[in-house]
Amino acid sequence: MSTLSTRSLFLITLLVHVGIAQDPMEKELSARVSQTRLLSTVRELVKIGTRMGGTPSGDKSARYLEQRFKRIALPVEVVEEPPKLAFNNQSWSLRVEQPRELRNLIKHEWLGGFSPSVPLTQAPLEVWPPSDELEDDSIRGKAFLIESPLSQRLYNRLVEHGATALLLSSPLLEGAYSEWAFIADLRPARDNAIPLYNLSFNNASVLRKMLEDDIPVTVSFSSKVTIERGSPKTVVATMEGESDSCYIVCAHGDSDSGGPGADDNASGVSGVLELARVLNGMVSSGLLPKPAFTIKFIVWGSEIYSTEHYVRRHQDSLEKILGVLNYDEIGTGATRNCLYFESNDIEHNEKLLRTLERVGEEYVGRKGFWEESTTNPSQGGTDSYVFLPDWLGRLNLPEVEVPSVTIYTGAWNELKTIPQTEGWSSQAWKGHPDSVTVDYSAYYHSSLDTPARTTEKEPFNMVWGVKAVGIALLRLAW
Repeated sequence: MSTLSTRSLFLITLLVHVGIAQDPMEKELSARVSQTRLLSTVRELVKIGTRMGGTPSGDKSARYLEQRFKRIALPVEVVEEPPKLAFNNQSWSLRVEQPRELRNLIKHEWLGGFSPSVPLTQAPLEVWPPSDELEDDSIRGKAFLIESPLSQRLYNRLVEHGATALLLSSPLLEGAYSEWAFIADLRPARDNAIPLYNLSFNNASVLRKMLEDDIPVTVSFSSKVTIERGSPKTVVATMEGESDSCYIVCAHGDSDSGGPGADDNASGVSGVLELARVLNGMVSSGLLPKPAFTIKFIVWGSEIYSTEHYVRRHQDSLEKILGVLNYDEIGTGATRNCLYFESNDIEHNEKLLRTLERVGEEYVGRKGFWEESTTNPSQGGTDSYVFLPDWLGRLNLPEVEVPSVTIYTGAWNELKTIPQTEGWSSQAWKGHPDSVTVDYSAYYHSSLDTPARTTEKEPFNMVWGVKAVGIALLRLAW
């Protein structure tokens, strides 16, 4: 090929590439996304509390979201859902009393969900299982350091024979839970007899070493909680379109684990609010016409539970849902700077995901945009799956093929490499074309899923999530 033809081809390619990026409405939307607002929203949500559905902090969060949507002039509805058992952690304490040099050991531990209220109590600590056979009658009055996971059978045995508290070691995972606690819960019930305290792996190791060296350890602990039935509250804001067929942009509003929940999922809620603000502002100012299709911005009061209630309420109009775009953890990624679009193994998701894939490929590497992006196969565990036919069928609802995907920057608590779905290798993906490495959060479901450890460190993740879904909606809903 001659030098001239090579140069011409390069210029044509460059012009096409720049032309795509310079779409005026996509450029305007991207410019309007505010990292400052995204960060501020996460801080405000975490300050409210765990935001679990049916609890006082969950109710307060719903009121906060209602006011935020009203402030941007969107009609909003707060849906009160059927009550369920809800755990509200008001206060708790855990301290090593003896040996005295360990009194400041406990820093980033966390009370397990559905632990009962107990007064301030001191107890000797022992390791379970013991190195020597332990008689059941010698369990009474002691606290036990145990390995994850805690079985219901073991819990029942220790309760039956008079144990006073359980201290659960976090799992040993590369890059996670060394100095902070993975949050495990007891079974959802009012009658759990003794509390569960989640320990970081390192702190559990220190205590275990003391006990193995026959150094007596005494702990003190307390908890003040309420466990009662409460109604999660889902907040729905609507941008009306020419048609009542709609796209849904959503995120679960609770922290899920009962921890601070900055990444999981204040980041997702912040993304929903920011995208609603940007799109409605562009319509209100006349930059955009009324969308062809309605867009609903939904924050679920309780992950999965509220989504199931929604599809039951709207079972006669599920076919009018053109697509669900669910944010879940767009605040951090431990090893990559990547946007993931899930689930490409669901055939009826193809149109929605091809749009997101094209957006990812056209903007990758540009200033203010993601470093890489990809679609990936289903991983489960989030609200988008409730809209899929299999889940609808389990709820005895019409098995409508609702396109439903999740957008995130990290999932779960371990790096995972999985085979890519055939035909779905993205040009914006830097890894092997036949596989996807799904990034993770080092603070997933933990005591340190805080803004300082997640969203404040990587604020660009939320910005990317809002821009990607916003640009996709410009192409789909207008």
